[in-house]
Order: sequence, then C-alpha cells, then structure tokens
Amino acid sequence: MDAELSSKADEWLSWDENESTREAILKLKNASSWDELRKLLLVRMEFGTAGLRAKMGPGNSQMNDLTIIQTTQGLLKYAMASFEDLKSRGIIVGYDARHNSSKWALYVANIFTHAGCPVYLFPNICPTPFVAFGVRHFKTALGVMVTASHNPKDDNGYKVYWSNGCQIISPHDRGISDCILESLCPEKSSWDISSVRKNPLCRDPMPELLDAYCKLQKETICFTP
Repeated sequence: MDAELSSKADEWLSWDENESTREAILKLKNASSWDELRKLLLVRMEFGTAGLRAKMGPGNSQMNDLTIIQTTQGLLKYAMASFEDLKSRGIIVGYDARHNSSKWALYVANIFTHAGCPVYLFPNICPTPFVAFGVRHFKTALGVMVTASHNPKDDNGYKVYWSNGCQIISPHDRGISDCILESLCPEKSSWDISSVRKNPLCRDPMPELLDAYCKLQKETICFTP
C-alpha cells in the first residue's frame, strides 16, 4: 500500500462515525484489498452544477454520512462568503423517499442551524419543485434537495438551488467544490442529529408553502370550461 492510500485510509477511519461504512473500509484495509480501496478513497465525487449524484456506500467516491457532512460544511463555508444575510435568510431542505435521504437532510439542517442559520426543513418526503419554489417563497439564500431523481435505487444525490430558486451554475459549482475540499474534517457537532427538529431555528415550511404553491398553480394554469 502506497503512502497516500495508507494516509487516506487512516484519515477515513479517524473521521467516519458511521459504524457500517467505517467497518467496510476497515475490513478492506485488513484484507489488503488495495485496488478496491484506491477506487473508494483516492477518487472523490465531483461536485458540479447538478450537485452530487453517485452510488451509496463507503469512501470518498460514494454517497455516505461523511461525504454528506463534508459537502454541507463546504456549502456552508461558501454560503457564508456569498451572503452577508445568510443568518437571517437561511436555507430550505427537502428529501425524497430513497434510503438515507431523510437522515442526510437532517445532517444538512444540523450543520446550518448550528451555524446560526434558520432552516426550513420538510417534515416528510417532498417533490423536488417544492424546494425550488420554497427558495423564492421564503426568500432563502439556498435550497438543498437530497434526491437522485430517476437514478437506480442504489444511488442518491445532493442538489443545490441558489437564491433565485434555480439550480446552481458556474462559477458557484467550482466555488462550492473548493470549499468542500477545505472543509473535509468533520466537526464533532456535525454528527449529532438527535434533536435537529427541536431546534428553534428549524421550521416546518409545509403548511404555508403548500397553500402558496397551490394558489400560484390555480392562478397561472389555464383551465378550459
């Protein structure tokens, strides 16, 4: 095992607090499965204008608790630099019915509320357009939707919306990506999602948003007699 791979493996084992993904990396290391470890640890998911989308599993190349935390810490850093009023505007967070989606939405909400930002967190699964609409309705700085859309069931994703309610474009994708790489070490507080929904900064957007969304649809859709 080369020095870089050894360092990445030890780094992962020291950072990951998810028992399942940590154990998977440890087993591969103990079994000297270096080729597999290289695929998982030396290649990192690329954050682009569509955010992240990849298979769920251990390592830097896949979607898991640690990479979600790292991504969100990076997004927070970029948002702090981009919006002077982030702590008053906050973000809106939604998720689909895929495995891990609800938990990862809690990680996003936890990291932002811990930084003093209000978070509109959906109480249950929601359609992706609700997040885009919610950004504009509540005038939040950002929106995050945990979803992999039409991808296979083993995948998941992380989509970011800018303050205009649209999917991010360049150069925001590169800026967020750079901030992620500067925020890889997880804060201890980032792992604790036990009481996120009880945080006074965490709000349920659904009642107000659903009414506003339906009202807008009725006003803009042309119904024939």
